[in-house]
Amino acid sequence: MKKWEFTLGVDVSKLTLDVHCKELNIHIQIANGSQGFKMFQKWCKEVNIDLRSSFVVMEYTGGYEYKFLQFCESKKIQYTRIAGLAIKRSLGIVRGKNDKVDARRIAQYASEKYQEIKPAGRMNPTIIVLRQYLSFRKRLVRDSAGYKATLTERKAM
Repeated sequence: MKKWEFTLGVDVSKLTLDVHCKELNIHIQIANGSQGFKMFQKWCKEVNIDLRSSFVVMEYTGGYEYKFLQFCESKKIQYTRIAGLAIKRSLGIVRGKNDKVDARRIAQYASEKYQEIKPAGRMNPTIIVLRQYLSFRKRLVRDSAGYKATLTERKAM
């Protein structure tokens, strides 16, 4: 596996993305949407990060990362998603937790494990929709079970 010129760790949340560049040890927080992606591109130009020779690594978040993945694919940026547990286990016991620190840890993990990490292939839009439906169904089933338990408790009262 090739070593990338820049390794970008991205901590994804519903509203924001925290991006940390391992090689330059710099960080930016952007909105998780088209305005934020424009800001990201501008920031990369300002700090001389060539996105074509960069590798973006992020955790699975259950859907919040899809907009950013589509952006990466449209700009031909190599990326992959990693399970959060793998990153957590590789770092051992650590103190402190916030989005900025998480982005740095993701970038550190990717930089250390670059030989094992492979870029993700193009996403199939149909698979994305199916995953969203499955995620929504799982949530509805969980909520329904909670409501049924509440009804049972109320009847017992």
